[in-house]
Amino acid sequence: MTDLAAITLAAGLGTRMRSKRAKVLHQIAGETMLARSLRPIVVLGASPIIVVVGNQADEVRAAAISAFPKTELRFALQSRQLGTGHAARCALPELPEDFRGDVLLGYGDLPAVTVETLRRFLSQHRENRAPVSFITFRAANPAAYGRVIRVSGQVDEIVEARDASPVQLKINEVNSGVYLVKSNFLRDALPRLSAQNAQGEYYLTDLVKMAREQRLQVDAFVADHETEFAGINSREELAQMESQVRNQNVRKLMSSGVTVIDPPTCYVGDEVEIGADTVIGPNVQIWGKSRIGSNVRIEGTAWLRDVVVGDRCHIKLGVRAEECHIGEDSDIGPFANLRAGTELEGHNRVGNFVETKKARLGRGAKASHLSYLGDTTIGSGTNIGCGVITVNYDGYDKHETLVGDRCMVGCDTQFVAPVKIGSDVYVASGTTIIRDVPDGSLVMSHHPQREKAGWMAGFHKRHAGRKPWWEK
Repeated sequence: MTDLAAITLAAGLGTRMRSKRAKVLHQIAGETMLARSLRPIVVLGASPIIVVVGNQADEVRAAAISAFPKTELRFALQSRQLGTGHAARCALPELPEDFRGDVLLGYGDLPAVTVETLRRFLSQHRENRAPVSFITFRAANPAAYGRVIRVSGQVDEIVEARDASPVQLKINEVNSGVYLVKSNFLRDALPRLSAQNAQGEYYLTDLVKMAREQRLQVDAFVADHETEFAGINSREELAQMESQVRNQNVRKLMSSGVTVIDPPTCYVGDEVEIGADTVIGPNVQIWGKSRIGSNVRIEGTAWLRDVVVGDRCHIKLGVRAEECHIGEDSDIGPFANLRAGTELEGHNRVGNFVETKKARLGRGAKASHLSYLGDTTIGSGTNIGCGVITVNYDGYDKHETLVGDRCMVGCDTQFVAPVKIGSDVYVASGTTIIRDVPDGSLVMSHHPQREKAGWMAGFHKRHAGRKPWWEK
C-alpha cells in the first residue's frame, strides 16, 4: 500500500509507570510495547512509518529498528512534550512531499490493536471517502478518554475529558486515538492547531473539529472490542495486558492441537509456531520466532527463544535454549543450557548440566552430562563423556575444536583449541589434548601416579585443634 503512510507517537514520558525506562520500551509477551504497536502497521504495508521519539529517543529508535530491520522506518524528534497534535506536527517533515495518500496516526502504547481491525478501518475510510476518520469504541468505564460528540447521529467533535462538561462526561462512546487522515488535509490542519484548552497542549482531536468547521465529512469506525484499545499507563495495566496476551496465545495453541498442562503458567509469544500433539508442561516460556515441531514434549520450567525444535524431541526439566536448532528425536536436559549458535542435526542427546555455544553436533552425537562445548564441531555418532571441556578462549580470541565421527571421548578430557581430532578416535579419560590427533588413534596424556605413605597423619598434625571436614 504505497498510498498509506503512518505516524506513531512514542515520545511520552510515561510518568505513571514510575520507571527510568521509556514507557514504550517495557515488554509484553517478550517484546517491547512499541514493537507490538508497530507490527499491525507493518503488516498493513504502510510506508513510510514515522515514529515520533522524545524520551530516551536513541533507545526507542534502536528498539524499533531492531524489531523491524527490513521496514522503512523514519524518526522525528519531539524535544518538548506539547501534546499529541504537536507530536504529529513534528513528524510532518518526514512525510515525503509527493505523498498524496492516507496517513494512519496512532500510539506506541496500544499493543493489542490487530491488523484485522486496522484493515477494516482503512476499508471503511476509503469507501466513505472522508478526509478524517477515527476509531471509537463503547467504554465500560470512559474515565479519561475523549468523548465523541454526535449531532443527529453524525460526529461533530471530540472533547477531551478534562475539557468536557458533566453532561458530556456521561457519554460512553470514546476516542481510541487512532486516525486516518488525508495527507493534504493533515498538512493544512496541523500547523493551525491551537493550544487554547485546559492543558495548554495541541490536541490531535482538534482535527475533527477543524474538519467539521469546513463542513467536511468525519467518519467514525466503531470497533468491536474495547480491549484492543486499552492503553498502558501503569505497572498494573502492563500486567493486565501481559495476562490478556498470554491467554489469547495459549487458547490459540490449544485450539490448534497443542496440549498445555497448566495454561496460567505458559508464556508464548505471538510469532511462536507449535505443531500438533506437542505437550507443554508447567512454567514454560517460548519467545521470539521459535518453531516447535509435532509430538514434542516440553516437561516444564523451560525458557526457549528463537529456537527450532524438530519433531518428537524431549525437552526435559530446566532447559534454557536460545537461537539454536535442535534436530528431530533429540533429548535435551534436564538443566541443559544451549546458547546461541548451537546446531544439533538430530537424534542427539545433550544431558544434565551440559552447556553448548556455537556447537554443531552431528547426527546421533551425545554429551550426556557436566560438559562445556563451545566453538566446536562434533561428528556424527561421537560420544562426549562426563566433564569434557573445549578450552576455546585464550583471553583475546575464541578458537575452534573439531572432533570427527564415531569418537569415544572419555571423562575429564580437555581439548585445548585450536585442535582437530580425527574420526574413530578413542580419547582416554583425564586426557589433555594440545595437538591434532589422526584417525583411528588412541590418545592419552596420563602422568605417572605417585604415593607418599603416611602423608595424611602429618597433614592432620599440622591442623591440630581444628575440626576436620567430616565433623563440620
